[in-house]
Amino acid sequence: MSLFASVQRSIGRRLALVLSTILGLLLLSSGLAVWELRKLGTEVDDMFNRDLKVERAASDWMRNTSSGVQRAAAIAKSTDASLVEYFAPASAAAIQETNELQKLIESELDSPEERELFARIGELRKAYLSARDAVSKAKKAGDVEEASKIFAEQFEPTSKSYLEGVSTMAARQRAQLDASAQRVEALRARTVAVLMGATAMALVIGIALSVLLTRSITGPLRTAE
Repeated sequence: MSLFASVQRSIGRRLALVLSTILGLLLLSSGLAVWELRKLGTEVDDMFNRDLKVERAASDWMRNTSSGVQRAAAIAKSTDASLVEYFAPASAAAIQETNELQKLIESELDSPEERELFARIGELRKAYLSARDAVSKAKKAGDVEEASKIFAEQFEPTSKSYLEGVSTMAARQRAQLDASAQRVEALRARTVAVLMGATAMALVIGIALSVLLTRSITGPLRTAE
């Protein structure tokens, strides 16, 4: 009975070792997968909470600016002075929305280059709004010739520079969003690879240990026979 008990204890220890090793490998693979998934989740959160939000704000800023330039051009080129009052509500709403968009974008800028570009666009916007208001003022006063002159000499060049600045900002934010999407895709692929690799490794090692365990048990029995 003592020999039988000793064999049982030996087999039990081997089984416990094999099962513990397999469970440890599974735990390791699960831990690696969770770690990669957390990194993926963080990257996705950054993409949606920062990059996508700022990119949309920059695109809306560009849309408001383009519409404002078109309204100002219509006012300057039209002989109807009532267009100034007609477009006033839309212009005021666009300015208010653009102010909010600028605040949002500025709060998320994280590089000196972006902040410098933003400051430069801010100065261009001031010149653009000043020239636009001068065109509207001349048009309301009935001075069509002065309105046309201000439009050609001041508004057109400042609006062009302003549009180019906003377009550059929007392009930078779009590029950052694209880069974030690429990082998310790379992390997703790596997470899948890590999970599959760790699972395959655990399976192979588990099978190898099971074979070794079987041989260590059956081998002595065959010899005893």
